[in-house]
Amino acid sequence: MKTQMWTYMFVLFFTLQSKCSACEWLGQYRRISRDSLTLLKEMGGNYPDIRVPFPGQLYNWIDNAKVEDQVKFLVLTLEHIIRIMDAREDMNAAQWNLKTVDRFLSNLNRQSSELKECVARYHHPSHKESYEIKIKRHFRKLKKILKKKEYSAQAWELIRRAVRHHLQRMDIIASIANRR
Repeated sequence: MKTQMWTYMFVLFFTLQSKCSACEWLGQYRRISRDSLTLLKEMGGNYPDIRVPFPGQLYNWIDNAKVEDQVKFLVLTLEHIIRIMDAREDMNAAQWNLKTVDRFLSNLNRQSSELKECVARYHHPSHKESYEIKIKRHFRKLKKILKKKEYSAQAWELIRRAVRHHLQRMDIIASIANRR
């Protein structure tokens, strides 16, 4: 009986410790995120004063989701941002400094790879979550805006504004997840 109790306590301790330390990197996320926002600002001038589509309700739901879902959402969103911003051949009209774009993408890739390590530690079912579908649909809309506006400088500025909004909200999610 005593051996069973110790075994149970060890398993419980190990489980709690792996849950708590599964994503220690979230504490550093905010610093890298601030750097990414600074680089994004340096890419262009003032952000356009035009509304861009944004999945605010989805972010509100993710704010209250499990940490595992929050971290997975951050990874998914980062991957979509990387894909849309890594279109150098279509960025000619934007006249952004490509070195700044590269540094920005490097920051995002670092955040993504660190968070992927966190996701790998969580025991999460592999089925598609509704937020995966919704975020994919949102970025498909942004790509359509780029295509419809023929990858113009104005279209890229709209995308830059949308990306800024995503990064700001993602920073809040990372902060919430880090406190749990």
